[in-house]
Formats: sequence, C-alpha cells, structure tokens
Amino acid sequence: MKQSTLVLCALSLLLLVRCENNPETAEKGTKPNVLFIAVDDLRPELSCYGVQHMHTTNFDRLADQSMTFDRAYCQQAVCAPSRNSLLTGLRPDALGIYDLYTFFREKTPDVITLPQYFKEHGYRTERMGKIYHTGHGNRDDSLSWSAPAWNVRTEIEKLTKVQRGDTLGLERDFPTIDGRKLPFYRSNEPENHMTDAMIADHAVERLRALKDSTFFLAVGFIKPHLPFVAPKKYWDLYQSETIQIPAKKQPPGMAEMAMANFGELRKYHDIPDEGLLEDETSRQLIHGYYAAVSMIDAQLGKLLEALEALDLMENTIVVLWGDHGWKLGEYGNWCKHSNMELDTRVPLFFSVPWLEKGLRTTSLAEFVDIYPTLCDLADLPKPAHLEGQSLLSVLENPRTKVNKVAISQYPRGKSLGYDRKRELMGYSIRTDRYRYTRWQKYEQPEVVVAKELYDHGAHSLAEKNLAEEEDFGIIVREMDALLDEELGKYRLLRPDPSTPIF
Repeated sequence: MKQSTLVLCALSLLLLVRCENNPETAEKGTKPNVLFIAVDDLRPELSCYGVQHMHTTNFDRLADQSMTFDRAYCQQAVCAPSRNSLLTGLRPDALGIYDLYTFFREKTPDVITLPQYFKEHGYRTERMGKIYHTGHGNRDDSLSWSAPAWNVRTEIEKLTKVQRGDTLGLERDFPTIDGRKLPFYRSNEPENHMTDAMIADHAVERLRALKDSTFFLAVGFIKPHLPFVAPKKYWDLYQSETIQIPAKKQPPGMAEMAMANFGELRKYHDIPDEGLLEDETSRQLIHGYYAAVSMIDAQLGKLLEALEALDLMENTIVVLWGDHGWKLGEYGNWCKHSNMELDTRVPLFFSVPWLEKGLRTTSLAEFVDIYPTLCDLADLPKPAHLEGQSLLSVLENPRTKVNKVAISQYPRGKSLGYDRKRELMGYSIRTDRYRYTRWQKYEQPEVVVAKELYDHGAHSLAEKNLAEEEDFGIIVREMDALLDEELGKYRLLRPDPSTPIF
C-alpha cells in the first residue's frame, strides 16, 4: 500500500474516532455544556502541581481528567483587570483598565464577553459567586447572563445569628480587634454556612435544574482570598510547626518598582504598616492559606460528583482557573500586585470529554487564550476582537506551542514618587526559560526606567536580576526585540495610551 494511502486511512480513522467521541457530532446533536470555575487568589499550590504537602484530592481528580497547564499566566496580577481580560478576550491596554474600580463597559460598552457570546449562541448562562470583580464600587455585567445572578448575601442573611459580647452576628463573621479584622481564623461555624460552600451547594442545585439544557454555568469561589477563614477540620490537615518560612531576601539587582508593599494585607490586625512580618505571623498566614485552599478543594469535589451523578461528564467541558498568583512570604513580600512569576503564574485546567485525559503541557498559555479556546471547543466562530490564541491544538497535542511568550503588565506611580498613579508601566514577557520585564513611561514608552531578567530554567523564584550582567547582554537585546514585537502585534504601544482600543 502506498504511503499516501496509509496516511489517508489514518486520518479517516482519527476523524471517525473524533466524531464518535465529540458531542458536537454525536447522535445527540447537542453542543457541549461548559462548567466555568474561577478561584480567587489561587496560585498553583496544589498537589497536582507537585506541591506534595497540600491536601487537594479533588484538584488531583480534576487533573486526572484534564489537560493541566504548567505555564499559564494572567495578564495583570490583580482581580478586576485579570478577570476583565479573560472574560472579554482583550488585554488590559486594549481595555484601558488597570484598577479595581472601573466597570469595563465604561471603556468598552459594546464588547461581547465570553458568557454573553455563548448566550447569544443558544446557551443558558448563569453565574454564582465571584466571576467579575464586584467590589470596590465595581459591578457585575447583566448582559453576560440569561438571568439575574444569584446573590449569596441573601442566603447569608437567613442564617441564625449568635450573641457575641455586645454584638449579634455569625460565627463566620470573625472578630475584629482595634477596628481591624483578623487576617486568619479557625471557624467553628458549620461548613454549609461558609460562603464558598453555599456557592457550591447552589451550583449543584443549578446543575440538576439545567441538566437537560445547554448551559454555561460560571461558579466563582472566593477563598483563598484574604482573610483566610476555614472550618477547623481544614486547619487540622496541616501542622504549623512543619511550615517553613520562605527566605525574605529580595533578588540582588531587583528594580525598586518590582515589588508592592502588600498594602492589601497591612489593613488587617497585627500586621505592621511597614517592614517584614514576624515568623510566627507568617507561619499562621501560610497555614490559613493552605486551609482555605483545602476547603475550596472540597467544594470542587461537590461539583465533580454532581457532574457524575447527573450523567453530565460526557457532554460537559470543565475549565478551572485561578485569577492570579499570590506570594506567601517569598522575598519577605505578600499578596500579588507585581509582574513576578509567583504573581502571574496561575493554575489552569481544561477537561474536554472527547480528548485524552490526564495530560500535562509546558506550552505557554495566557488568560486571553481561554475565550477563543472555548469557542473552538463549542464549534462557535471566534469574534474578531479577540487578542488571544486558541489552545485547541495544545489540548490535542501537549507538545504543540501556540505562544512564543506570555505577556503580563503592571502599573506603578505615586508610591514611587512619580506624579501620577499610573506613570510607569512594567511589561513582562515569559519565555520557556526567562522572565523579562521592562519598566517604561506609560505615555512615553521610549523612556525606559529599568529592566529585569530572571532565569526560571530551574526555579520558580527569581534569584538575581541578570539584566545588567555583561554575559546576558545578548539575551536582554533578544528579549527587548521580542517584547517590542509582541507589544506591536497586540497594539499595546499606541499614540494615545489613555484611549482604549476596541
């Protein structure tokens, strides 16, 4: 038999298998459902990412039926810009939004969001929990959903209050001291009174109600965001005395604007306004973060069990993402708000029923890639405005690469003595080995203030800024050229940076 005939036979067999397993072309003729799960402040601190001390059996379970992305990155390491970017398919510069306060439709009123697009193509779209950032005066997007969003606060108000001193409240409302909330707390409240448990329980109810529909169900878990509150049984999974405090030394040569002052954490009780944290405080914070992650793991388990019990596994795509990373005392720093690897790297899982399960990939992925990927998986035409790349070819073959780099950015300004809050913009690219960041004037991008180059070939932590090292001069020039190419490709450098592109 000729080689060309063999190739055609092989391709025909592959297409036959794909058609038999793909719900798009199966006899049911229905489009695949989408279970879209967001987790706030979740870095890849999971056993399926090689962190063996973590108790995250349901994340492991999801990994066993998914493609796990080892190198996935958000576009900006803070809640609203990260989520806006993912849900619109536009990068922060295209949206013109870098803060927590601005509703994205004030800048791009006509943009079609990911859930809105699925709604327009016949899906029932619903959300519960945190999908868009709705704090700090920001709000949800009604155009994205088929019905008004379920409000967990209404359910919380129904819970029985208890007398505590002079106040009547819930045990879940952990106490304040000197007007500041505790940053971590072992709660004695029943687990089903926890906000994330309520979200998971309601999501299971909605899965039951929607099982005969074509749905896009968005479930947003709030922990492990500060404060780190979880029932005692999750704290008991970990022993404080075994928790190691990361080294507090910053990498030599790090740019002064690289790190933030973790002001998000400094608002809590017993956290100093300046300087490093004491070791015992650090240890308790890390313990609380671990406990909160394990609590979320249990809620994820409820969703996976519901899919199985309702016979939805064979026709439901599950995608789970953490909105950005988080520092747990590395470099003596906490929280996010930077371009560092720990802040921008995120967990990302795609479970696709008709594709091979339990695979991993080191292919670079960005949050803006999720929108076009889900369009391809649902066999929907991709909107013209999308700035990311579909990861479908990676899902089919983990060795495939669709991105040369992953781009992140973060603004800096007044805290460093500049005139405005957003006078500098740090643009960062992650290659297979390096993270390169260039700090430049926002409105005069040709004015470069600082450069950073970190070798992540063997370590997730940045060990030394190599940008000024003579031996790395060629690499810095290559990174500059690559960054310029990428910024130009996505129209990020433009004559009037204050005007969003859409």
